[in-house]
Amino acid sequence: MNRLVITLAFICLNFVATAQAAEGDTALSRLQALHCIYGLHFGDFQKSLSLLNEKEKNAKALLEIFALRWREVPVAFSASNKKYEELLLKNLTTLENEKEPHLLTGYFKICTFLFLAEYHSLLDENWAALKYAQKAYPLIIESIDKNINLPEFQFVKGLYLYYIEFYKQKNFFYRAALSPLRSGSRQKGIAFLKASAEQPSIAQVEARIYYSHILMHLENRPWEALAVSRQLATDFPENLKFTELYADNLIRCKLYKEAISMVDRLQNQKKEYYSIPGHFFRGVIEEEYFKNTVKAKQEYEYCVEKNYTPSEVYKRLASQRLKKM
Repeated sequence: MNRLVITLAFICLNFVATAQAAEGDTALSRLQALHCIYGLHFGDFQKSLSLLNEKEKNAKALLEIFALRWREVPVAFSASNKKYEELLLKNLTTLENEKEPHLLTGYFKICTFLFLAEYHSLLDENWAALKYAQKAYPLIIESIDKNINLPEFQFVKGLYLYYIEFYKQKNFFYRAALSPLRSGSRQKGIAFLKASAEQPSIAQVEARIYYSHILMHLENRPWEALAVSRQLATDFPENLKFTELYADNLIRCKLYKEAISMVDRLQNQKKEYYSIPGHFFRGVIEEEYFKNTVKAKQEYEYCVEKNYTPSEVYKRLASQRLKKM
């Protein structure tokens, strides 16, 4: 459920950017601000943000929330989690009290609803997450129905087509819960994501992230994702989430030697959000490449012993490997 909510949360940011893409220098400033966020260059981000005029106050508020989300990743488990939620709720109140709402007001509402849904979903507060997701869903469908042939909307359509079908096929619970929603197509979804990932636009980075994730984790086609994950790591070398994604991709392609330097970098981080994946990847390399089961077991046990909720997926994967060993 978390993945579906998080997926929808990223859709909204690209809706906002697309609808404003024809505004020349202002749109370019938003694009620069987003790239500063992905690159974790928050000083430069503030400079880009300062170029937006007073009429862009809603866009500025949204970008500042997105920046906090990346600066304190994983923000739901950070010391800034309550501040993040407060900013989202404040933004929602501002938008709902807009005296002269315009076309973009709806897009900003989608964004705020879905970041709130993502936040509560990560904290396993599923009813609250569902409440906000339900408010956003009809606005998302309405936007998709416009069928605008821009890379941002290819991204949106690709995500919807893929994940709706993926979750319907996951188990009976999801199939029943999602049956009233519009049907999709996993292969068509991948095709739209690939097209969006290949075209320069404000949606390109998110399209690359999800295209890589789907091919690696859900479709078992890691070789098709390799060039894309490599580009993310190259374009944003300071963003360790992209380092993690690329290291994962290399290991899934059995390119162990190429992954070692990135795994070292992750493993040596003080922040467990990055070090735990590093230790898991090190265990896989030791087990599958160096054939050192003793060292691999130590790395997996390190992951299992850590009680850190944001990295529980690696704890489960390490536990599975220990059982097989």
